[in-house]
Amino acid sequence: MKVKKRIFLGLSLGGLTIIVGLAVWGLYLIQNPGNFFRTAINVLGFIIFILALLGFIGVLLLVFSLLSRKSLGAFNGMIYKTMDFIYPLALFFSKLLKMNKDLLYGSYIEVYNQITKFRLKGLAIDRILILVPHCLQKTHCPHKITVDVYNCRRCGECPIHELINLAERYNAEISVVTGGTAAREEIKKYKPQAVVAIACERDLASGLNDVSPMPVIGVLNIRPFGPCKNTTVELTEVKHALEYFSNEVENILDPSIVFNNKD
Repeated sequence: MKVKKRIFLGLSLGGLTIIVGLAVWGLYLIQNPGNFFRTAINVLGFIIFILALLGFIGVLLLVFSLLSRKSLGAFNGMIYKTMDFIYPLALFFSKLLKMNKDLLYGSYIEVYNQITKFRLKGLAIDRILILVPHCLQKTHCPHKITVDVYNCRRCGECPIHELINLAERYNAEISVVTGGTAAREEIKKYKPQAVVAIACERDLASGLNDVSPMPVIGVLNIRPFGPCKNTTVELTEVKHALEYFSNEVENILDPSIVFNNKD
């Protein structure tokens, strides 16, 4: 189930507001410091204010891109840097509010996916990599596929064989990884232009933040037996991501999905 993008945006703005508030409060409390200390505090406060201001501007650009459903060209770099900057702030603010972190992770993934789609809309990508978590393989399966995915016997008990079929259909590389470090190594190995990454909320959000601004569409896995065991994935979502990167669809971006109650 998709989550609202506004969760990530709202938490980010909340985190930025807290930083500005703490800086102003600190300046207010220091009434009679020495000249050097006063100067240092003023400089620090000014730097914090500028960073927060840039953060607010970046969030506004991000919101404008989502609402207009357009890439902002030269401002894309600033949008990705803003997301890198405000993600830990949003995570901190969510902890203060004692929110379910999966809501924040899911919201961040949705925002990142949407920005990636706007950025690459209409462009055909030649080198695509599909990153698959090893937990999609059945635990009782004796065939090791983390070294070579084509060791899969395609028995149909897990989604791996269907993902291989999709990779072959869209001329994409596919790799089964055991975690974030292995995923980054595969990206270095294949040097893809775009990535379709399958993972749980936490791993996917962390991975997106690590590889930003690389074009990635994240697809959440489904965990009927709990985390990291016999998971599955909605294959149509993977197919849609591959279609988008391959420029085989005119418009996956329905205006109603940007800011509505179901997203």
